Amino acid sequence: MTDADTRRTTGQGVHPGPHGEQHGTVPPDDVPTRPRSEPRSLRYHDLAGSRPQPAGRVLAIGALALFLAALLNADGMAELANRQQVGWKRDVARVAVAPFCAVGGLTRIKEIRGAIRDAADKTTQGCDQDPSGADSFVAPTATTTPAEVTGPTEPAVATRAPTAADPLRTWLGGDSMTIELSQSTEELLTDRPEIAITTHPQVSSGLTRPDFFDWPTYFAEDVLPEQPEAVVVMFGANDSQGMEIDGTSYQPSDPEWQEEYRRRVGVVMDQLRGDGRLVLWVGQPHMADDGFDERMGVLNEIYASEAEARPWVELLDSREVLSPDQDGYQATTADGESLRQSDGVHLDRAGAALLAEAVVEAVTARVVEGEAPG
Repeated sequence: MTDADTRRTTGQGVHPGPHGEQHGTVPPDDVPTRPRSEPRSLRYHDLAGSRPQPAGRVLAIGALALFLAALLNADGMAELANRQQVGWKRDVARVAVAPFCAVGGLTRIKEIRGAIRDAADKTTQGCDQDPSGADSFVAPTATTTPAEVTGPTEPAVATRAPTAADPLRTWLGGDSMTIELSQSTEELLTDRPEIAITTHPQVSSGLTRPDFFDWPTYFAEDVLPEQPEAVVVMFGANDSQGMEIDGTSYQPSDPEWQEEYRRRVGVVMDQLRGDGRLVLWVGQPHMADDGFDERMGVLNEIYASEAEARPWVELLDSREVLSPDQDGYQATTADGESLRQSDGVHLDRAGAALLAEAVVEAVTARVVEGEAPG
């Protein structure tokens, strides 16, 4: 009996062909016979420790994580709320943040963020601080010994003939209206080495929102220590917004708002007073929008009356400079040069050049030539 006959007898490795013939696959003798596979059952990793959680528990864990994050960032949320425009939206935001400030302070969790910002040399506004309040706008204590104020028989503004070796120390700054003014003044003084100038335009700043930029502190820490002999400031374009006074919000048309703004103008004028230093306060020009122009007119009246009471302050009326041909907003000169930008507020190059000439002329006339204020 052959091997094929044996396989036919046992039926191993034999299967019928398409025409009934028998075929077989004969495994080599040295290949061990594989045991028959047993049915398998799917096996998974052990999930005993991570079984699907109920939806309610997942939501609770997420809410707890958000709550802890809010406590950690309570100071940041308070700062963001305080920076909103004064009004009901700001009030709602501050009320919503208050519980997180309270719990974050009680648990001291929010101090973690403060420590991180301190390490990065960044300031942190605490939840309890509200520098937009009336009491916060005060002139800080000077970091240097203030100069002796001139006596009643001495001129409020000292005069002298500056030289290139001993130039007149001048500082110019304010809100975004001083960006182009600073550039044009610096260009104008390129050939005037006897007048040295330092500039600092600060976009979106003013006297109503010291929480955004604290001008009195900046003057005390960065400007006055340099003992400038002439200080030129321009504020107002960003000040026509709500202001919080003793916990109550007021708008620029309110008498309370104007009284507080007047006080702040006086604070800055008094703070900038020095030994014969000239403070040149540049008023706001006409604006394209009638309502905005009217509000700027109210501020100009405040600047004028406060300056009149202080002989070291001189008001420069920019409306006469930037509206030379008409009593109102003027966009271009008679020759077509652009005085104002397309927003109807800021200065264009020709307008900034005109105002820079007026600034340098006023400083020179008062400090160098000793002329009385016009």
